[in-house]
Amino acid sequence: MFEKILAATDGSEHGLRAAKVAVELAKLSGGRVYAIYVADTQRTAHLPDDMLLFSIKELLLKEGKEAIDQVKQIADKKGVDFKGEVVEGNPSDEIIRYAKKGDMNMIVVGAVGRTGLDKFLLGSVAEKVVRNSKIPVLTVPREES
Repeated sequence: MFEKILAATDGSEHGLRAAKVAVELAKLSGGRVYAIYVADTQRTAHLPDDMLLFSIKELLLKEGKEAIDQVKQIADKKGVDFKGEVVEGNPSDEIIRYAKKGDMNMIVVGAVGRTGLDKFLLGSVAEKVVRNSKIPVLTVPREES
């Protein structure tokens, strides 16, 4: 039933927790985990096109590769098939687009991302994915402390 599970990660501890859940689900169902990191380059689109902007973009892409590599390590340890990709754009839109294009069975995303302020001002990525996805979305809450 869950042969293709999309784990959306932002490199945060919450994103990694969601990835661990996605890997466990894939292991139980004999499925594959597809991890996606969306470099939110739209936030820098209004800035002048200079070396600073290039550096910010490169930093975001590097961060994305590191986040995908972390999910790959989790999948490898559990013996779960894995594919990861870093893409650019609006995180919620790109997650939904990737899931649709890849014919995913489920999206797993952390309920809390990098900052509470972003959620307050913009609405969380997880919330937007839940509202707009046509496939099931599992939101993984943060761990209780």
